[in-house]
Amino acid sequence: EIPGVLVRSGSSGTVGGEQIQGIDSRQVLVLQDGLPVVGARGIKSGNVNLNRQNVGKLEQVEVAKGAASALYGSDAIGGVINMITKEPTEPLSLGAVVSGGSLGAVDGRIDLGARWKKLTFFTDLESHRQDSYGLLPGNPSTVGPDFTRNDILTKLRYSFSERAAIGMSATAYHNHQTGLTNSSVGLTLGTSNDSNQMYAVTGDFLLTPATTLQTRAYTARYDENSKTDLVGTNTPSYGFANLNERYHRLDATLSHQFGARQLLQGGVEWAQDLYRGANRLVGDNAGQQATTNDIWLQDRLQPFRKLTVTLGGRYQHHSLYGDHLVPKIGVVYRLTDHWVARGSFGKGFRAPDIGQLYYRFANPSSFYQVIGNPTLRPENSESISAGVGYQQRRWQFGLNLYRNPLNNLIDTYSVGTPQTADQLAAMLAPYGVPLSFNPLLNRVTYIYLNLNRARTQGVEVNGKVAVTRHVALWGAYTFLDAEDRATGLPLPQRHRHQGYIKADYNYPRWGLLANVRETFFSRWPLNPAQGTYGYGYQIWDAYASKKLPRGLQAFLAIDNIADSRDQKLTLATPAFDRADYGRTWRLGLRWRFRGE
Repeated sequence: EIPGVLVRSGSSGTVGGEQIQGIDSRQVLVLQDGLPVVGARGIKSGNVNLNRQNVGKLEQVEVAKGAASALYGSDAIGGVINMITKEPTEPLSLGAVVSGGSLGAVDGRIDLGARWKKLTFFTDLESHRQDSYGLLPGNPSTVGPDFTRNDILTKLRYSFSERAAIGMSATAYHNHQTGLTNSSVGLTLGTSNDSNQMYAVTGDFLLTPATTLQTRAYTARYDENSKTDLVGTNTPSYGFANLNERYHRLDATLSHQFGARQLLQGGVEWAQDLYRGANRLVGDNAGQQATTNDIWLQDRLQPFRKLTVTLGGRYQHHSLYGDHLVPKIGVVYRLTDHWVARGSFGKGFRAPDIGQLYYRFANPSSFYQVIGNPTLRPENSESISAGVGYQQRRWQFGLNLYRNPLNNLIDTYSVGTPQTADQLAAMLAPYGVPLSFNPLLNRVTYIYLNLNRARTQGVEVNGKVAVTRHVALWGAYTFLDAEDRATGLPLPQRHRHQGYIKADYNYPRWGLLANVRETFFSRWPLNPAQGTYGYGYQIWDAYASKKLPRGLQAFLAIDNIADSRDQKLTLATPAFDRADYGRTWRLGLRWRFRGE
C-alpha cells in the first residue's frame, strides 16, 4: 500500500519481485533486521521473493525510496525494504495460527516470546503448502508451482548490565517445489529444492551516556539443487544443476549524541559474497567471489527547532571495481503544527553482481543460454525528491515528487544463434566476453550488457480520513514515467498508473475487524520496441476477523473477489501476461496466550 512500491509485476505474478519508483529488483536491497537477505539474487533475476517471506515473524516493514547507497551500500541504488522481526515485550506470550483455503493451501504457525530477568527470547515456527495450477486450457504446463515450505526464526538477547548486551538470531527455511513445462523436448517435470540459513551475533555497548557502539557478525548461505524429467518416459533425469551462495559480513557502528539537536553516526563494514554452482557459473563449484570494504558517516542536526538536516556519505572499495564515493542530503522543515515539507538528494552505486559477471547457464529443456560478461561497468543513479505532508486528528495527506536518473543499467541482450566456433568467436568478441565461458553452439545466446540510460520520475499521493470512530478510508496513487533515455521508449514491466483505496471497520467492543480494498494497475509495456502491452486490471480483496473467548480469533480472507484474470485468456488462442489464478479464499483460527 506504500505509494511507489510494487511487489507484483507482469508475468512474474507468482514471484513477489521488488520495484520502487519504477526501479527494478536488482537495484533494490532487501534486508531483515538491517542485514541482507541472501537468495542468489545475482542469478535469479535479482528477486528476493516477497510472496514467500513469512509475516508472522515481522513487527513492521520499513521502506527507503530512491538512492540509499550512502547509508546502506551497494545494491541500494533504487531503495531499501527492511523487514524488522518481533521483539518480546511481555513476560510470556504464546501464539498459534492455522488456516486453509484455495489450491489446497494449508498453513500453520507457532510462536513463543518471553522476558525473564536479563534474558529475552522469541521463536517462530511455520509450515506452508499449496498446490500448483495452470491457466491455459488443454495445456498441462503449470504457472504457479506445487510447493511446501518450512521456516524457523529464533532470537536471544542477554543484558549483562545497562551498558552491555549481546544478541543472537538464526533464520532458516527449506522450500520444495515442482512444476510442469511444455518445452522443446516435450512435457517436462522440474523439481527444485532450495534452502536459506542466516545467523547473526550483535553486541550493543553504552560507552558513555551519549555514546553507543554496536558490532555485528553475520553469515548466510543459500543452497539450491534442481533436476528435469521427461514426463511419460523412462528417460533418466537430466539438467541437474546446483547453486550456492555464501555471504559473510562484519560491521561496527559508533553513535554520539551532541546535546538534543545533533546525532553523529559512523561505521565500518567488511563483506564477502561467494557464488558457485554447476551449469550456473564459470568455475562451477570452485565459484567466484567479491569483497567490499566500506566506511560511512551520517550527521543529523537541527540548526533550529523546525529544521532537521541529514548529511551522509559512503566510501567503498570493491575488490573488482575499485573505489567509489556516494553522498546524500535530506531536509525536513516543519511549516506549521500540521504541515511538514521534505526534500532529499542522493547518489547510488551498484557493482555488477557475481551472476552478471560470471553466469553460464544452458537451459536443459529449451535451446537458449545466458552468458555473463566480465567487462561490465558499474550502475549508478541519482535520486531527487520533494514533498509535503499534512496530519491532524482525523486527516492525513502526503504528496511527493521524485526523479531518478540511472546510468549503465545492466540487462540481457540476444546476440544471435551461433552455428560454428568461428561464428561464436565473432559474436562474442565485440563485447569482450572470453571463449573460456565455453558457450554452446546452436543455442539462442543472451549476454549481459550495459544497455540502458534510464530515468524514472513521477508523483505519489496518499491519504487517510477517519470517517467515524470505527470507520476509516485510506488511499494512494502513483504516477510513473519510466523511460529508456537511449531510445525514448518506456521501460518494460512498469505500470504508468497504480494505487489503491481501502475501507477499514474496527469495533473493539464486539472484537470485530474488517476491511475491503481495491488495487488498480494500468496497462504496462511488454516489448516497447514492438509496441506490445499487457492489459490493465483491478483486484478486490476483503478480510474480516472476530475475537472469540479464551484468546481465540477467527478470520476469513477473500482475495480477488471479482475473479480478475488476464483478458488475453479469453482470446481464440489463449495467452496471458500476468499469472493470477483468480479468486482465492482462506479461513483460519488464531490463538494467543499472555502470561505474567
